[in-house]
Amino acid sequence: MKSRLFAFLAIALVFVAAPSFAASSANCGGITGDNPAFSISCHFTPDPSGISSATFDFGSQGDGTMTVQFETVLTTFDLIVTANEFIVIPNPLDTNEFPTGTVCITYSVAHCVRYDFSGDALPGGLNGVPVKGVDYRGLITLTLNYNSGQSVRIPAFAHAPGENSDSTTFSEDILTSYVDTGANCPSCDDPAMGGKTPGLSPFAALDKPFATTPGILCSLTAAYQTSASDKNPIVEVSFKLAANSGNCSNGPFLRDKTASLSVALNANPISFADLINGGDSNKFHFDNKNNTNVQDINTNKLPPGSYIVTVRSNLFAPVRTPPFNVPNTP
Repeated sequence: MKSRLFAFLAIALVFVAAPSFAASSANCGGITGDNPAFSISCHFTPDPSGISSATFDFGSQGDGTMTVQFETVLTTFDLIVTANEFIVIPNPLDTNEFPTGTVCITYSVAHCVRYDFSGDALPGGLNGVPVKGVDYRGLITLTLNYNSGQSVRIPAFAHAPGENSDSTTFSEDILTSYVDTGANCPSCDDPAMGGKTPGLSPFAALDKPFATTPGILCSLTAAYQTSASDKNPIVEVSFKLAANSGNCSNGPFLRDKTASLSVALNANPISFADLINGGDSNKFHFDNKNNTNVQDINTNKLPPGSYIVTVRSNLFAPVRTPPFNVPNTP
């Protein structure tokens, strides 16, 4: 998504957030064999001083990057990620989660990608994939970065749990974070999505259709709210949404209970911030006086940097604020 139908209000905010992963590319390498360019192996070792995250970089063939971060690694294992290119979705879709009209997101190299997992964990799950409770503990955080000019309606981070095969059904959407960088960050991959999962099996980036006619997004703003002590900095994100049958001057204006936001590091690769108030887990509330949907972001205890807020909804395509660049707090 490289363009928008309306301009956003540019703002400079004292707004910072923390990257959600650390790359460990030195422990990764290509796999020799029939298809070496599309498989990468990374080495993980037990915590507390081991390696619990790694970035599988398929950028040389235009297949993006997949960052895998384990909460706690218990054993030593190699994890292999394979980027399988396809034109149409190769796996069946569970229509309860992915309705008719769902399509794969096409990368800039004119194909979609399914990411499969294997490894050498012992005893290991299917194809040696590490097993929860044996090789690691807690949830796994995934961040997918890729280039795409496709206009996405409702982004989905599709997961086919259980097995690693073409016949496995995509039945879960694990998406918790999403950002579209566009021209605001020429060096960034575009877009990026994040999610959490208890186990590793096929994943793909999909685009779901709107269930109803989308509304008209009239405005998106963000404002830094100062206080006397300035010990609890708040960024107020708000948007005004008109019904498709109305207009931005007279409405009717809609309360959007489906909207959520994500905060991402404005760098290459994109990573998502862990906000003190949960960020996208908190829904927007409706301001009846101004006919706007509003959510406050608490930026307390977050290190400095340049970041982007993206709002996504079931009623309009994802939109973003411009990046914020601020110096370190004295």
